[in-house]
Amino acid sequence: MRRFLSLIVIALSFLWITGEASAQLYKVYGWSTPEQGEVELVYWTTFIASSDLSYQFFDKEVNRDNLWAHSFEVEYGITDRFTVAAYFDFEDPADASFRYIRTRAVFFRYRFLEKGQRFLDPAIYVEYYIPSREYADYEELEVRLILEKDVGDLRVVFNPMFEKKTSGSESQEGFEFNYAVGIYYRKYHMLQPGIEFHGKTGELSHFKSWDEQRHYIFPTLDLRFGRGMHWHCGVGFGLTNASDKLTFKSIFSVEF
Repeated sequence: MRRFLSLIVIALSFLWITGEASAQLYKVYGWSTPEQGEVELVYWTTFIASSDLSYQFFDKEVNRDNLWAHSFEVEYGITDRFTVAAYFDFEDPADASFRYIRTRAVFFRYRFLEKGQRFLDPAIYVEYYIPSREYADYEELEVRLILEKDVGDLRVVFNPMFEKKTSGSESQEGFEFNYAVGIYYRKYHMLQPGIEFHGKTGELSHFKSWDEQRHYIFPTLDLRFGRGMHWHCGVGFGLTNASDKLTFKSIFSVEF
């Protein structure tokens, strides 16, 4: 309990100096969660190797080409099914300086039932964004459903996501629909190839045109080192004009 309270204090102290990342840190969330009393530390990295796009980075417009994004996550198991977490995000565009930009507070990630009790293994994930006013003028809520199914040596995971700006100039917008899908070959514990699909489509009531949407395909590889160490990496290819052309991602996690 003392360790849990310390983590909460750290997370709350960062909530006052947050921003919003424009470079996504692409991940498909699975059904499983850290067990009660277990801590997971994660370091995420995204590198956009090729892009024709630009975006607003604090007070200037910068290119997304050669953009680095970093995130540090700490997650704690309240129970075997219920966890809380916080992310601390940084960005380093080629045309600007390295900046701390955002904390994401995960109010909870909760998995239902036991593995295999239903056709799909369900869970839910609720995250809240509190941006720095220097970076964006709105806060945002994300609700992500987690639907997982094992079929032989394959694991299929679908994350439909619903995002809503809750304050600021864009708060009148409706819910936006995004998605993440992963298919992984799990015959071997230490080495598991996969393929993922990630996308942002726009508001549920008015989807953007195909060329304005963002869609990516990521061949991935998962490596496990002993108990509790996991490295997930992938190469993403943009499928629309609004997508970055080539993206590399790395997610390294340790549980203890």
